[in-house]
Amino acid sequence: MFWELRIQYANGNEKVLRTCKNRETALRYIDAIYSQGYPMHVAFLVRPALDGQALQPA
Repeated sequence: MFWELRIQYANGNEKVLRTCKNRETALRYIDAIYSQGYPMHVAFLVRPALDGQALQPA
């Protein structure tokens, strides 16, 4: 299963930042982002990738 690291903006739009083979790796990316501070008006999410959309695993 592939996992997507996504950014979600205040208006609800989402963008895939990275695709990972394992959930723990994706969560570590989020931990690294948040270690620099908590951004305003955006959220970082980890979600399962839909089949056929995972193109570049990390």
